Amino acid sequence: MAAATFSAAGRRLLSTAAKAAEKTELPVPIAELRRLARAGRLADIDATLAPLLPSHTVSALSALTSVGLPDRASALLGTIPSPTAAHLNAVLAPLLRRRRLAGLVPSILAAHASIPRDASTDSILAKSLCLTSGADSALHLLREPSSGAPPSLQLFTALIDSFYKQRLPHRAEELWRAMVQDHGIAPDAAAYNARISYKSANGTVDEVKELIRVMREEAGLQPDVVTYNALMRAMARHKRVDEAVEVYRGLEAGEVADVAPDCATYTCVVGALCGAGRWSEAEDVFYEGVKRRKLADLGTVRVLVRGLKGAGKGRAARRVVVGLRKKFPEQFDGPWRELEEAAGLPASGKEDDGEEDGADEQPPAATAAA
Repeated sequence: MAAATFSAAGRRLLSTAAKAAEKTELPVPIAELRRLARAGRLADIDATLAPLLPSHTVSALSALTSVGLPDRASALLGTIPSPTAAHLNAVLAPLLRRRRLAGLVPSILAAHASIPRDASTDSILAKSLCLTSGADSALHLLREPSSGAPPSLQLFTALIDSFYKQRLPHRAEELWRAMVQDHGIAPDAAAYNARISYKSANGTVDEVKELIRVMREEAGLQPDVVTYNALMRAMARHKRVDEAVEVYRGLEAGEVADVAPDCATYTCVVGALCGAGRWSEAEDVFYEGVKRRKLADLGTVRVLVRGLKGAGKGRAARRVVVGLRKKFPEQFDGPWRELEEAAGLPASGKEDDGEEDGADEQPPAATAAA
């Protein structure tokens, strides 16, 4: 149940790399591999993956990096007879989820200098440099991309997103103009989301809505869940909680085609309701997320649990924690166990188990919070 915060551009890089890599998913739960990695049972990981390598090589590489074993993934990559950019990207892309691991991207690239690279490789390298040294350190990739290909939309988006995150919007807009005017590259939804996310954190609700209008009407692009999450965050930041809930209700009801709430949606809405002291509503939205197998992040759940308890709703606070522990037993570890103390539960988890609502529900598959 490890929470991860990731930018729109970063999510796009991971998604693109995964889709380009392989259509089939690894038929072993990542949670199980992560459990083995934490226990240091590397031989068991090897034994689990060995029979899958011929048909799921790319997914296996990605899985090893995802569970914190990039050295092992790199070593496996070195044994592949004719590795492709997809294999290389599978090792690299998950590193972007952790700033401390993102710095490994250049050294892994250097260790596998003979493997072909593509536009996704350039974007992953750019994002790595942006995370560790700032966007200026990656600008040279626009002139000399490691793949030898012309600068791509992905590469520009990674740089634009990074400049926005560094609170340098003028630099981001300069790159935007260069992308569109000098290179003739049309922005996609991910590029617009970088702009919208910046305004969500630093502008007004009306400014966010205007960018969404431009995205839809002038660029002909459909807003996605990242777009709507940014809009709801802007509304929450300006204390317009009812409007944020209204947007969420529309997504929950399926009123927007092909857009459903994700973990970040529940983090935003539950957090906004908690901030307004609307604890019962926050609890309801939290459970709606659990039904969808989407969880708010740990910080937000912690605020919910403490808020419920502080508002005299101790049983509701305990129900949240016991429910999570029952539905996600493999992932309820590490920092998430702090919730037990916050709710007033013993570590054994025996108290109140028999009183919790929905105790007999079938546990859903685990979903990490975004």
